[in-house]
Amino acid sequence: MDTSPILVVEDDDLVRTFLCRALAGLGGEVDSCGNGSDALEAVSRRRYGVVLLDGLLPDIHGVDLGRKLIGHVNGAGAGICFVSGTLRRPTAMNSGVSALPKPLRIADLTAAVTALLDWHHGQAGDSPADRLAMLDRLGAELLVG
Repeated sequence: MDTSPILVVEDDDLVRTFLCRALAGLGGEVDSCGNGSDALEAVSRRRYGVVLLDGLLPDIHGVDLGRKLIGHVNGAGAGICFVSGTLRRPTAMNSGVSALPKPLRIADLTAAVTALLDWHHGQAGDSPADRLAMLDRLGAELLVG
């Protein structure tokens, strides 16, 4: 079993609780927070295998937070999955970045996180530039901006 921790960044308490419960046992511990500032603080203390990001947080846009994570020494190797109600369709993982629309199906969530955990452990050589380009493509899908 993969023991890489997972970080859930979601400002809605009910959604955050659902995501944490759905992911319990999938990887390692599941940590959570409700805004970007707390997420950056968490990443400064610990390396995560996967970070789930809400597309729009109270203090930062999810794409901007994703950029900061990729640029952080502890976040550079984390898979990133956006979870947002503004997405029209899921986006398959590319360069360690993927996205799922809300409402979520648990099977889709666990499949996406498992793929990102596999990517995290394989570190297929995706450059930060490739990962940032994927964030840019996803940013166009996130209808808020």
